[in-house]
Amino acid sequence: MKLDYTIWDPTKNITLLVSTPVPRDMQPEVAAKLMADRPQVEQVGFIEPAALPGAALRLQMMGGEFCGNASMSAAAYAADRDGLTAPEVPLEVSGHEGFLTCRLDRREDGLWGTVNMPLPVEITTAELPGGISVPAVVFDGIVHCIAPAGTLSREAAESAIRPLCAALDADACGIMLYDGAAGSITPLVYVRSTDTAVWESGCGSGSAAVGSYLASQSGESASVDLRQPGGTITVSAAWENGRVPALTITGRVALAERGSCEL
Repeated sequence: MKLDYTIWDPTKNITLLVSTPVPRDMQPEVAAKLMADRPQVEQVGFIEPAALPGAALRLQMMGGEFCGNASMSAAAYAADRDGLTAPEVPLEVSGHEGFLTCRLDRREDGLWGTVNMPLPVEITTAELPGGISVPAVVFDGIVHCIAPAGTLSREAAESAIRPLCAALDADACGIMLYDGAAGSITPLVYVRSTDTAVWESGCGSGSAAVGSYLASQSGESASVDLRQPGGTITVSAAWENGRVPALTITGRVALAERGSCEL
């Protein structure tokens, strides 16, 4: 099978987008092989035709999960492929119903994307192995648990992520090691269908989860710059009537590679 692909760098959360059609039931296996051959790649998405009129394309993630950084990459891919000049790019994305809009801004230092993120289904708590209770932000397709600094080591997070995802019965889940004083997160994301657990350089949906949690705790809208191993993602979470009615992430995205390969 010959595959055409592009590799994108959204806050160093290196994302490979396959533009050759791949049947859904083969995508997890194909993604696992692509990641094994390219250790720098943290996640894989597949470009599909959109079903919704007006959407530029559909992004189907390797495990059917939602990913904000991959959505930003898909918007940049659509703009490059189709020569789009309007700043707003409407997408279909796995793990999210309806349109997802990404705004692209070309600045002196490169291309920046702002994604209107799916809203949390609920903000609750989850229990990690060992009886540690932590905040959990539930989205369609992924659940992120927020472990305050000192709660878990990286090794403990790696041991906890698979049983946690099984207990949550989620397609994908993340553990965000959150240091409030430093304004930083270290994101670990597990995708069940590919059985891949990755310490991501930048996590868009994890950033959105932290922003949503902070807004819920303060009882007011929150905008915060979250430093991550690959750079900074800005998240803005509105708060009204006990819920998050609007949620965005903003980060820099760049094309890193364009190519093809045989699998």
